Amino acid sequence: MKRTLLLAALFTFLGIAAWYVLTQKNQKTSVNVSWDMDFGVPETGKIHKIFIADRKGQTATLVREKNQWRYNGQFRARPTAIQTLLETIAQVRVQYAPTETAKPSLIKSIAAEGIKVELYDEDGKQIKCYYVGDVTTDERGTYMIMDKSENPYVVQVPGFIGQLRVRYMLGDDNWRDRAVFSEKPEEIESVVVEYPQQKSQSFKINKTKPLTYEVTPFYSTTPVLKGPQRKGVPEAYLLQFESLISEGFENKNQVRDSVRALVPFVIITVKNKEGIETKARFWPVEVDQDPVTGQTFIVRYFTDLNDGALFMLTQHQVFGPIFRGYSFFFEAGDDRRRGIRN
Repeated sequence: MKRTLLLAALFTFLGIAAWYVLTQKNQKTSVNVSWDMDFGVPETGKIHKIFIADRKGQTATLVREKNQWRYNGQFRARPTAIQTLLETIAQVRVQYAPTETAKPSLIKSIAAEGIKVELYDEDGKQIKCYYVGDVTTDERGTYMIMDKSENPYVVQVPGFIGQLRVRYMLGDDNWRDRAVFSEKPEEIESVVVEYPQQKSQSFKINKTKPLTYEVTPFYSTTPVLKGPQRKGVPEAYLLQFESLISEGFENKNQVRDSVRALVPFVIITVKNKEGIETKARFWPVEVDQDPVTGQTFIVRYFTDLNDGALFMLTQHQVFGPIFRGYSFFFEAGDDRRRGIRN
């Protein structure tokens, strides 16, 4: 019995000793990791500014403002692009170090064609600064080098195979948010919908008090409808404005100026509680036909945002629910089951 207890105590001691040795070894290994291998920033919540630049003079400045990021101080940044970039910044790890003979050419290549990345905290203090090079020949890793270092490394994101360089994007269309309208219903103060060629269906929705909205004609010449306002319909309508995303940008389209000179199908202006207005104009650009009925319908629109700030392509399938007429909101309305004609 005593021998059994002695053996049990011995095994326990050896187990504790082994755990201690391994722990110390791991701690020692992590401490000895070179500073110029430490690319990752796991706590991305501390990052408030990201600056990206290439050797051609292209730059992108991304700044965290409350619950969103802004691009170059002017536009909302595309949320999915920001999420992908932050995940990369958090998870990037060194895969291996290139051979000594390969280092000089890699350093020269990164210096000539690399992308510079600077990360800053809320106080403007630099957290990291490194350069992103090209993909490796097997396309499974990406070359990076820390600022002021002479040692390039091959890095990757665990679970991802491919180059990381494309995630550090440059160019306006890559970073700008493709949303036309992105307002929470409770923060909308008013919506104005104007149909220049169907004036009787143009209308205004104004918040008179919390969760209470009044729908009135946009033009003074339009008779006020006598029927009762449909209960809950204005609230349901405003829900549509929370996330209306364009298909893509058309800022370089050669027909942009000629389209903007035409009378639009509809002009929609949304004003939030902070007094900021978002104005979008829509022109039908693609028409299709039902093979059975022969009826034509709009598929896509050219869309001008804030009087020329952006020119986009939007889909009727996405934006159709906001193309309603004045009569849609009243019990006697004849536009209850369909959108306005276009």
